Amino acid sequence: MKLIDLKEYGPIHRFGDHHVYRALSQLSDCKRRGRKSLADSIGIGEGSIRTILEFLRDKGFIEVRQTGIQITKSGSYFLEGIPMKVERLPSTDMSLSDSNVAVQVRSSANMIASGIQQRDSAIKAGADGATTIVIKKGTLIIPPDYNLDLEQPADARVLRELFNLKEGDVIIIGTAKNFDDAENGAVAAALDIM
Repeated sequence: MKLIDLKEYGPIHRFGDHHVYRALSQLSDCKRRGRKSLADSIGIGEGSIRTILEFLRDKGFIEVRQTGIQITKSGSYFLEGIPMKVERLPSTDMSLSDSNVAVQVRSSANMIASGIQQRDSAIKAGADGATTIVIKKGTLIIPPDYNLDLEQPADARVLRELFNLKEGDVIIIGTAKNFDDAENGAVAAALDIM
């Protein structure tokens, strides 16, 4: 899912669609935030956040006032329409690093071949790696055929408790040394399959 046409907003950027999503997501609590605090919370510079905020304002998703930035109803509807849920995970046998973030993407299993593309997207976004899991015939499968329910039932149970999983859903677990990088990776990989 392409959120922003970067060419329209200048020559070179140090942010991606995952940062745009995370900025809108951070604002979803309807509290006003300052530009600097928002930039710090998603781990980008003030120049990048200015460009993201300009894009979100142009779309009518936020309003920027002297008292801070706030999401609009239109922004909330847009965010709710993205079929994605993000959750922090405890360390598991599946993870490479200390911090793990899982993203559930609804009805996208048909977009997954081997999970390598998602891993690569996650690494480009700053994660150490990613694990892709699809729900096939009610079972959690790491492509091509690793049955997580049988091989790692404790990890499968954690995922089932966090998410209301349905046939065809995808879970992408981003892993990194910190939660920001893990979330950036998982969200970037998830947006790539939408």
